[in-house]
Amino acid sequence: MVILKKHLIIIVLVLSYCENSFAMSSDFKKEIFDGCYLDAKSTLGNQRAKQYCTCTTEMLHRKFSDEEILRIGQKSQDEQMQAFSFASNYCNKNADAPN
Repeated sequence: MVILKKHLIIIVLVLSYCENSFAMSSDFKKEIFDGCYLDAKSTLGNQRAKQYCTCTTEMLHRKFSDEEILRIGQKSQDEQMQAFSFASNYCNKNADAPN
C-alpha cells in the first residue's frame, strides 16, 4: 500500500513541474493516468496497474480540480500522502472502482 501511495506522489511531483502544459482537464487526467501506469505496472502488472490508475485518477479528479492537485503536489510528501490517501486506500481495496 505504501508503494502505491508513492506512485501518486511521484505523479503529482512530476505534474507540478509541467503546470503550463495542461489546457484541459481530460489532458491532465490522461497525464496523471499515464504517469501512474508507467510507475505502477512494474510492481502491479499491466492489468492491475490499469485498474488502480484508472481508479485513483478518477477519484482525484472527482475531489480536486487540476489546480488543487498541482498545489498539493508542491507540499511535503506527508501532506501529499494525507491528501491522496483516500484514493490510494480505496483503490487498493476495490480493484474495479469507481464505477
